[in-house]
Amino acid sequence: MLNANQGPTMTINAVAGRNLLDKDVVGKQDPYAQFSLDPTNPKAFQKTFTHKDAGKNANWNQSFVLPLHGEPDLFVEVFDEDPTADEVIGFAAIPINQVVYAQGGSFYGAFEIYQINGKPAGEILLQLNVQGLPNTPQGQGGYGYQPQQPQRGQSYVNEVHAKRVKSLRNKGIATDVGIATLGGALALGAGLLGQKLYDDHRKEEEHRRNESESMQHDRERYERERHQFDEEKARYEREHSHQNDYRREEEHHRHNESHHGGQHGGQHGHGHHGNCRDWDPVGTYAAGDRVEYHGRTYVCLQGHSSNPTWMPDAAHSLWQTA
Repeated sequence: MLNANQGPTMTINAVAGRNLLDKDVVGKQDPYAQFSLDPTNPKAFQKTFTHKDAGKNANWNQSFVLPLHGEPDLFVEVFDEDPTADEVIGFAAIPINQVVYAQGGSFYGAFEIYQINGKPAGEILLQLNVQGLPNTPQGQGGYGYQPQQPQRGQSYVNEVHAKRVKSLRNKGIATDVGIATLGGALALGAGLLGQKLYDDHRKEEEHRRNESESMQHDRERYERERHQFDEEKARYEREHSHQNDYRREEEHHRHNESHHGGQHGGQHGHGHHGNCRDWDPVGTYAAGDRVEYHGRTYVCLQGHSSNPTWMPDAAHSLWQTA
């Protein structure tokens, strides 16, 4: 009850929302309602709690008291609560006179709410009571009286109120677009990062493959060169061994001939005779030099430095028999 010093007030019991426009594509929407006598002042609105997962039919049964200063309308807005930006389900302006002149200043009504385009967006059930106005008929209903069934109440779209709701809707759309854009940018960034990581990985794999191929080529070249070196070394050792064997054989032969000549003197005509000497496979000779080789005498045809393969009986351009 109001005391004598209190001015006129309107008590609002926000009972429920029925057949509300569904704004959620996935899941159930979370409706709440708010009320004000001045749509130009955002801070003047009073808000119900949010009925989570209510979908099209929300129940609040929550009361508010607004002081009256001659305002003609009560402004009602119903929203779907959203983590990013709340979305307008519907709104309406409700003329207060229908409450003032109702029996006992009390009116339980079902008021239609509207979309921005003026189409219906469902209805809100309100128990409205006006107190303290002079000449207001007081009947048996009084404050807090609520009939069993709501009456059809009057509501409409107020132009000033509609501008406010459009502005709220545009802000919500901008927020959603911004979040979607950010999400797209993050997704794009993630995609670019993933592509960069993939490219870097591919380049690293290619680098490793090239290094492996290069190492394999180096090993193959090394093996070829080592094999070639081993062959050259073996050939050199064979030739050197053959020369040493030939020298030892010639030295042994000269030793035997010298020993034989010393024992028998000139009986057999072997050994050194005058300027005739045994052929040396690594000796140096001038034209006209005479040598003994395998029991025969040879005359040098042209000066040269001998080697083991230029035997007098084989190198006919260098030697001839005497």
